[in-house]
Amino acid sequence: MAGEDPDEGPRGLAHLREVAGEADEEEDSGAEEELIGLAQEPGIWMPPEPQRTVFRGEGFTFVAHGRSAWVHRLRLEESQVGQRVDHVSAILGIKGLPRATWWVGDLSTPADLARRLVGLGLEPDDPPELISLTIAEPPGGNPEVEVRRVETVEDQLQALEIDWEAFEIAPEERALRRGEAQRSWPVLQVDGRQRTYLAYLDGRPVGFGRAVFTPHGGLMLGGATLPEARGKGVYTSIVHARWAEAVERGVPRLVVSAGPQSAPILEELGFERIGTVRLYEQRAED
Repeated sequence: MAGEDPDEGPRGLAHLREVAGEADEEEDSGAEEELIGLAQEPGIWMPPEPQRTVFRGEGFTFVAHGRSAWVHRLRLEESQVGQRVDHVSAILGIKGLPRATWWVGDLSTPADLARRLVGLGLEPDDPPELISLTIAEPPGGNPEVEVRRVETVEDQLQALEIDWEAFEIAPEERALRRGEAQRSWPVLQVDGRQRTYLAYLDGRPVGFGRAVFTPHGGLMLGGATLPEARGKGVYTSIVHARWAEAVERGVPRLVVSAGPQSAPILEELGFERIGTVRLYEQRAED
């Protein structure tokens, strides 16, 4: 399986060096790591919303957003792994969260971190791994579907409803998320880094996508298309919209860690693989 070989990370870095085409080797390495970190540690780059918590511990960063939690930026010594699992367990208990997902990427240490986490009781998440991708030129495909930038809280809620419908989120959970989204809207507007997009077919909103724009490029975070609108170019058009805004903002690059459904589409559009990130679930103790 991709990513199981400890040497997979260095190969990903070498490949990105070819993609980036930079001249200075030391400078290349830093730029490569920045892009891989952007793709494989997305929670760190999210804007500061009321329901977001970030805890930076020694060798790891814990990010919670609503009832979801991630463990990012894993730079641990071998002797620290068990301690940090216990630490995350304590945080979950304090915050009343049911689970956290550890993102074990190409920059994570120690090299056998995934094996150690499994030995401590963590289990592969669903999906168990994501493919990290980047593009620094206009994507392929034709953006044939109308896409608009979200400008109002009403459109923001409409976009999120598409996400919740596509992923079959329960009604009671939707009610909680709706309130959180309304409280977050003014903060997102002031911050300015995050953009949401709505795609329309026959005047009806059928797809959404989101991006956070950083000094290194646009980070694609989340997207969904209603079942009846799939296969009609909605996703491709939203990718093009995000690319266009990255160019407007002077950071002409997109990065993402994509799942098994979207990764093949992105590769067809010209995205290049730069690594693999494996996901492991840690459940809160009863």
